[in-house]
Amino acid sequence: MNTSKLKARDLITTGIFSMLFFAVVFIFAMAFSSIPLLSPFIVCADAIFGGVIFLYLATKVRKFGAVTIMSFIIGLIMCLAGHFWPCIVFGAVFGLLADFLCSRGEYKKFGWNTAGYAAMMLGLALDGYSPMLFFENAFRETRLEMGMSAELIQNILDIIHGPLIIAAFAGTVVFSVIGAFIGKALLKKHFVKAGLL
Repeated sequence: MNTSKLKARDLITTGIFSMLFFAVVFIFAMAFSSIPLLSPFIVCADAIFGGVIFLYLATKVRKFGAVTIMSFIIGLIMCLAGHFWPCIVFGAVFGLLADFLCSRGEYKKFGWNTAGYAAMMLGLALDGYSPMLFFENAFRETRLEMGMSAELIQNILDIIHGPLIIAAFAGTVVFSVIGAFIGKALLKKHFVKAGLL
């Protein structure tokens, strides 16, 4: 594991890529949230397109803490955007797990980085779905205040509490792996230059 501390440049890079990752999350949340059948699969879409951002950050900084910070920032922004406090906890805990897994391969091994990415995305899935799974009444109230119709809210809750949520979590892992391979392909020149391939 690289035990050197994060420097100012590393923190700036982490902040920039955290915002880029959240932009991906935001785009698909807006696109899918109004379609109840698609709402459980927002994180699956995030996982496909976020792989390149995650892998670039992990292999660029290559220090413990960057992935944790990114995951925490995403959870914090989701909380500020109307989700509930567990987003921060899941972001921090699964970010630490992701950092640990990536560090097992010293941020150089694609397999460990992919496992770390899948772990972070599972945390993001819990960020997104925990309000509907564990805080149903609060979710209903806040979404009504945001202008969503009661019918749409109920449809989303019915789907989230059904068997599709299992497929959504399984899909998060599968699409994280796919996203990691896409990221690897797109960043191949960067990896080769850095001696990681």
